[in-house]
Amino acid sequence: MIVQDVPAEVRTDPTALYEAAVADRRAGRHEAALLKLNTVLQFRPGDVDARLNRGLSLLALNRLDEAEADFEAVLVAAPDYVDARLGLARVAQRRGDVARARMETDRAALAAPDRADVAALSRALRPPPTWRLDLDVSRSRLRANLPDWTEARLGAVRTLDERWTLGASGEWTERFGEDDLFLEGRVDRRFAWGGAYAALGGALEAEYRPEASLRAGADIRISPTFSGTLDASAARFASGDVTSLQPGLAADLAQGRMRVAARWINVWDETDQRRTGYALSAQWTATDRLRLRLDHADAPETSEGVTVDVRAVSLGAEIGLTDQVSLRLGALHEDRGAYDREAITLGLGWRFW
Repeated sequence: MIVQDVPAEVRTDPTALYEAAVADRRAGRHEAALLKLNTVLQFRPGDVDARLNRGLSLLALNRLDEAEADFEAVLVAAPDYVDARLGLARVAQRRGDVARARMETDRAALAAPDRADVAALSRALRPPPTWRLDLDVSRSRLRANLPDWTEARLGAVRTLDERWTLGASGEWTERFGEDDLFLEGRVDRRFAWGGAYAALGGALEAEYRPEASLRAGADIRISPTFSGTLDASAARFASGDVTSLQPGLAADLAQGRMRVAARWINVWDETDQRRTGYALSAQWTATDRLRLRLDHADAPETSEGVTVDVRAVSLGAEIGLTDQVSLRLGALHEDRGAYDREAITLGLGWRFW
């Protein structure tokens, strides 16, 4: 079918039509790009560049079988076409076939060892390190002449395989002259449709942290862009029981480099009163070694055994110092009604086998 959204002189000029199609694809207009590329391939069925770009648009539209057929046809005609090899790797990655994706990426790396996009995909597909240790320390300044808070957290995560992850953490906090040690264990399970987790914890002394806490949640893939999230918790404090239910929606944008999310927070506090709020977050992978995060929340929070409405804004950054070591920095401002809190956090992560 000849496209109608370009001038007549372009419709019969395969080169001009191809250039218009590439511009459409790069701008995210994949349906329009497909119409033009189909026409180009009618004129020039052996045009491997046009077939590659059609495969890329089909991949973006999640039409994986058709995209795979185009990439394979390109490689039959041009066995060293690295972009087609990467296309096959991304098709396999979308299907969850990590072994095939790694194999295709390794072939691309042999043909083009210096290409940044090949190296980035290779790192993303590498088996995750077996262990991760995280240490975070935070210091908070409170207004209204109240004493500062200090917090320290040590967490360990062990990746068993591509589906199961186990974790444990201990968080020591000092607030208003009293301290608590909260311990928690967590298990994560990945599925074809997303993932789920469950966590069980409690404080040793429970001066103001929960005596016992149970959390669970899931991230369900709705489409290549959107995911639904659901988090729930139940905690027993000295002052009473607190439960929460938090449905949400997340979107992966900019080819997965940005994730934005929103949650509707529902809390049944220690007096069995229902309170609501919301939380918004944006995470941006600026480079392979720099990740930025911005969060805003206006929601109830249980602290010192009492549920209060808290408005918070935080900004964080994670910097990959090496492939195994990362540095985290964070700043937080909270309006807790009776007083404001400002916090600075410094963290270190270490991945190893």
